[in-house]
Amino acid sequence: MTIAKQNSNIQALRAVAALLVVVGHALHETETISALVGRAAPDLSFIYWGFGVDIFFVISGFIMAYTSADLFGQRGAWRVFLTRRLTRIVPLYWLLTTVLLVGGAIAPRLLNVPIDDWQHVLASYAFIPSLRAPGEIRPVMALGWTLNMEMFFYVLFAGALTLPFRSGMTALALVIGALALFGMIVRPEQVQLAFWTQSIILEFLMGCLLGAAYLKGARLTPVAAVMVAAVGILGMVKFAGPEVESSVPDALRWGIPALLIVAAAALAESATSRVMLWLAALGNASYSLYLVHPFVLRPMRNIWTPLVGAALPLTAYVAAAALLATVVAILTYRFVERPLLRWAQGARKDASKPGPKVAERAATLS
Repeated sequence: MTIAKQNSNIQALRAVAALLVVVGHALHETETISALVGRAAPDLSFIYWGFGVDIFFVISGFIMAYTSADLFGQRGAWRVFLTRRLTRIVPLYWLLTTVLLVGGAIAPRLLNVPIDDWQHVLASYAFIPSLRAPGEIRPVMALGWTLNMEMFFYVLFAGALTLPFRSGMTALALVIGALALFGMIVRPEQVQLAFWTQSIILEFLMGCLLGAAYLKGARLTPVAAVMVAAVGILGMVKFAGPEVESSVPDALRWGIPALLIVAAAALAESATSRVMLWLAALGNASYSLYLVHPFVLRPMRNIWTPLVGAALPLTAYVAAAALLATVVAILTYRFVERPLLRWAQGARKDASKPGPKVAERAATLS
């Protein structure tokens, strides 16, 4: 089975997903600016900006199935998979968590939420869900909650790799389905169990099943892809009140529209327009964009408030903040993330080596 190393549509979609998160957080910052300068903050609350995270989770499941099909059932494949995932995810996250801790120690007023005790800090580095004030299950770097969920999925997926593809995917579906059902019915209060049984974990499974369908040859015509994507994009809009929206499990309310959008990107022919190529290039830096943008938005808010104030509409802040965050992310990817990745890859060269076939296929996991 021959599998392409990179799907340009998916890479472009990763950029879009990260930008959705950035814009959502920038809009949140305008509420503070608005109170200080007396100019109305833009009201775009009818769109669910956190939708970018749902897209990321579906993409993650798709990529894992898409790139790891030949690893299922092979000796040592689970170890190769986890090693490569940790190498890819951990260095930049740990570095920025450390930067946040040092910054918080020097200037604690810059933090929205005070840093908790050493157990919470240690749990943050270990990707273990932990409570922080005011009672949220969030790590030191708040948006790292998504990485806590990713790591849990990686462990489950690594377990599935010990079985042949069909059996492994079936077992993965049963385990994730059981966890989500348990969470919806029992609603556990124990912190880790409550976190790991959120219905949003089904979004990883949706992505895995989409990956399996892709490997089986499923494809969409351009017209069908546009229609599927349009329905998914419409799903970003909040049509009902908060009470109704919150009564539907996240995996259904946001996961299904996210699945439709990812399916449209994954199953359609790769686009070659200049815009798509630029977005695909930004997709390479999407992890940096996701992690570094809070380090840009807050300082920019503090500079914007006294220098610009009410002179410009706050939509200008959102646009400028998103642009600056993108530039910083590209620089971070080029001069921090990539060097860290090369260093981490070199550091693991002396680890146990898998068989030739496993090593060759695992190279696509980066």
